[in-house]
Amino acid sequence: MMKAILFDLDGVLVDSESISTKASDKILADVGIVQTPEEKERVFGRRTEDNYREAIEARGMDIDPKSLVRRKNKLFARMVAGNLPPMPGVLKLLADLKDAGIKRAVVSSSPLDRVNVSLEEAGIIWEFDFIISGDCCTKGKPDPEPFLLAAERLGMDPPECIVIEDAQAGIEAAKAAGMKVLAVDSPNTHGQDISGADRIVESLELADIALLEGL
Repeated sequence: MMKAILFDLDGVLVDSESISTKASDKILADVGIVQTPEEKERVFGRRTEDNYREAIEARGMDIDPKSLVRRKNKLFARMVAGNLPPMPGVLKLLADLKDAGIKRAVVSSSPLDRVNVSLEEAGIIWEFDFIISGDCCTKGKPDPEPFLLAAERLGMDPPECIVIEDAQAGIEAAKAAGMKVLAVDSPNTHGQDISGADRIVESLELADIALLEGL
């Protein structure tokens, strides 16, 4: 029985991927790092710190990735100010889930500062019972730890939780946690393999409680 919905953030609740990418490009360029196309393909759905660490190590540089994450968070906050509405269908789905007594949580690979800024700008930060960010876990997606932690904090068994994702890493993490997955196939998926989801929709405008319960 479905008791909780765990939402990814970027590309699912808000369309912040392009802004996040521009902020990362700027911060990395400031220290002399220009990511290759292959590196950029691997970043989606994963923790920013992990992505930065890999880029730094690949170049044999001595830079603290955490410091770059902090700089990116500040730049991202300036860039999204007044410029980050919720994705289509999000407000109605959140309202319907709340009316039905279904718990709602955000499970994002982004740092907590960036998650909070995004949710505040979209006007939906108070719609969730709990937030799991990339700062909360030892391991990030595609490891199942973030989703298992969210289920634990909500007092749910993993099979009682359904995940809404748009990234391959997130789908792999959710399935490894023993959860059903609804994937949103939008331009934000960047051609990733989301076939591992239990169902795919083009927009959350096409998702409702009946569809989620039927997964």
